[in-house]
Amino acid sequence: MIDTSKRLLAHSFHGPVFSTAVVTGILLTVVMVTSLFVANRMPGFERVAWLRNLLSSGAFVLVMAIPVARFLRRPWSLFSSGIIAWLIFVASYSFAALFFENLVNRLGKTPFLALVLGAITYGVIAVIVWVVSTILGLLHHSAAERHHATVEVAPRPR
Repeated sequence: MIDTSKRLLAHSFHGPVFSTAVVTGILLTVVMVTSLFVANRMPGFERVAWLRNLLSSGAFVLVMAIPVARFLRRPWSLFSSGIIAWLIFVASYSFAALFFENLVNRLGKTPFLALVLGAITYGVIAVIVWVVSTILGLLHHSAAERHHATVEVAPRPR
């Protein structure tokens, strides 16, 4: 029993859900740190702050879409990978708030609120994927039933 649980635990940390989550979490952290560095340490970009913020937001959404693209047909894996990645990001956001004094006040999001927003985002996406895949599965199933050949049965002798 213990050997089986150890193998299950080891498999869960080496599987595609966890590895995708770690990569996504690290990339989210890189985007955040890069955005903070450019916004706070490079005053030359201040005159094009709207473009800087747009590019940062676009990169952030693109990285957030990695678990969605990877697990498009598996909603539970999508949610699990997304929430683990988001936990990594929130941990780094909390750590960044120690160095950038006004970060939480400026963005208006505490680490807990950021965690909740990410969980809601990945949860809603996973539910949408689940509903769409269920509807497509039902449509495929009903279309397959229509193409069956009709079997004729001889009448019973009386």
